[in-house]
Amino acid sequence: MTPKPLLRLLMLGAALTAAGCATPDTLSDAQRASCETGAVRLTQDFSTAPDYACERTGDAAFELVVIPEDPDINPSPWYAFDLHAERAGEAQVALEYPQYRHRYQPRIEIEDGHWVALPEDAVMVSEDRQHATLTLDIAPGATRIGAQEVISLEARAMWRAAFADRTGMTRRVIGESRQGRPIEALSRPAASPGAPLIIILGGQHPPEVPGVLGLRVFLDALFGAEANPSVLDGYQWLIIPDLNPDGVENGHWRHNTGGLDLNRDWGPFTQPETAAAFAAIQAQITDGHAPYLLLDFHATRRDVLYTPPDAAELTPFAFSEDWIALIEEEWGSETPAFDRGPSHNVGMPTSKTWFADTYAAPGVTVEYGDDTDRDRITALSQTAARALVQYLGEDR
Repeated sequence: MTPKPLLRLLMLGAALTAAGCATPDTLSDAQRASCETGAVRLTQDFSTAPDYACERTGDAAFELVVIPEDPDINPSPWYAFDLHAERAGEAQVALEYPQYRHRYQPRIEIEDGHWVALPEDAVMVSEDRQHATLTLDIAPGATRIGAQEVISLEARAMWRAAFADRTGMTRRVIGESRQGRPIEALSRPAASPGAPLIIILGGQHPPEVPGVLGLRVFLDALFGAEANPSVLDGYQWLIIPDLNPDGVENGHWRHNTGGLDLNRDWGPFTQPETAAAFAAIQAQITDGHAPYLLLDFHATRRDVLYTPPDAAELTPFAFSEDWIALIEEEWGSETPAFDRGPSHNVGMPTSKTWFADTYAAPGVTVEYGDDTDRDRITALSQTAARALVQYLGEDR
């Protein structure tokens, strides 16, 4: 196997040559360093930031070549960087996509943890969407820009710890990533042995931050101050919120550091991350908890639930149809809360398909839109959680 740094360099050379840009030989250490010196600087040295080739094109102007960690990948062109300025002024960053197209509207952190999308007139995108230029006024100090909100590994760990503390859940490390980072699960035991098992997953694909935000609100609505213990106690809960820590840390578009989309490894389990999740699920089954439901949180270009067909012979039967009906009743709008994609993807090793094929129980992929308003994500997640509690509490 080609070493990852060399593979990335080869990909960069091919991409730059195809685009008619500078070759790797012209992207010298001095040019890269020039981005990190001066009165206005651009750096990529924090958790979730990729290491893109950077060239200074002016006193406060830069160009980044946005390429993925591996070839032949889902087009999710992630970027995250800091601009440092000694004084207030205008800065410009050009994003070059030699083989892909601009997808995410850039977001800016305006204060600690609070992000907003850049105004449309601050982002000029070429007709073929292979070039995007960001022009923005920056204050003295550091300004962070990302394709979505930047949530570091440390921030994710802090959230899991705080969530476990306020809900009484148990945290434990179930395995390690390829680079040795811990994979942590949260669990809530049922009130009695042999209760059905509900699994909730997240964080398989690093740029899909709306899915992270939606999952957190969903979990808070299920287990927080408004929780209904009389319903929740009837089920065994296993939650793995951050399954791909290496991909997050390294600013990947899609893969872990094994060059694989983890949501195409359910069944083969060739990667330590999915193998750890499978072992944790199997341990619950060995303890007598029959698989009942799997929810896997992601983000795509729209708010959509990817479900099994209603006619699929799964138990509980037609779960998706019944859950969605409760969501829409709670949502109370002429416009649906989520679109629906009822397909089984036979033979595709995604989490939801593997779960249905293996245990004859429903798996659902919960997707939020890349640009869905964050207040809408909150409302969707709270509605979906309340509808799930209603479903679980009804005598079926």
